[in-house]
Amino acid sequence: MTDSTTALSADEFASLAEVGKGKAQGEIPQAHGERLVNLDYAIRRLGELELSSSGARRLATGE
Repeated sequence: MTDSTTALSADEFASLAEVGKGKAQGEIPQAHGERLVNLDYAIRRLGELELSSSGARRLATGE
């Protein structure tokens, strides 16, 4: 489980929001994608990033 206190930079959080858009997501920096996957906020499926349940909760908190 992800530590809820893990800090994301403003840019990383913006990337999380882009991932949350699903198919409409824009390009995000590769390093952000890797970090979101490592923190279990996103999963990579068929080469695309998708929000995990932890990522959806983090996005819902707005921070």
